[in-house]
Amino acid sequence: MGYFSTNIHFDNDEHYAKSGDDYEWIPSEGHLYAISVKTSSLDEITYSFLKERICKKMTHFPCTKSLKLSYIPLVVEPKRQTCILDDEDVFVYLTLVDKQERRSILHVEVIEEMEIVPITEQQSRVEKESSYGGNYSELVIGLP
Repeated sequence: MGYFSTNIHFDNDEHYAKSGDDYEWIPSEGHLYAISVKTSSLDEITYSFLKERICKKMTHFPCTKSLKLSYIPLVVEPKRQTCILDDEDVFVYLTLVDKQERRSILHVEVIEEMEIVPITEQQSRVEKESSYGGNYSELVIGLP
């Protein structure tokens, strides 16, 4: 089975601006980051994996930041921001290249700090009480 590297360049701390019908990414004085992922298939690069690797590269690890991932496709007119929201969007981003095999730079916006909540024992829905005070199991069997 063959492995290959997928290289992704990304930046952050910038913003989008409208220029006529197009949108453009306005870079700050920051620098460009790069990650390289060795896989046997692009399907192995998931949304959560990508966000985790970006956080690690930006030294926000464990990933407690909420990130917004987007890019401006090189092959689409007019230029529009394209958001990455799930695994399918990641696959499209990775496979969308221009005639010279170039990929758009990934834009990363740090939205907010997420609160890490410890996982506690959860009750099943049958054991939980509904908003009026009865529990769901009583509702299912018709008890008041």
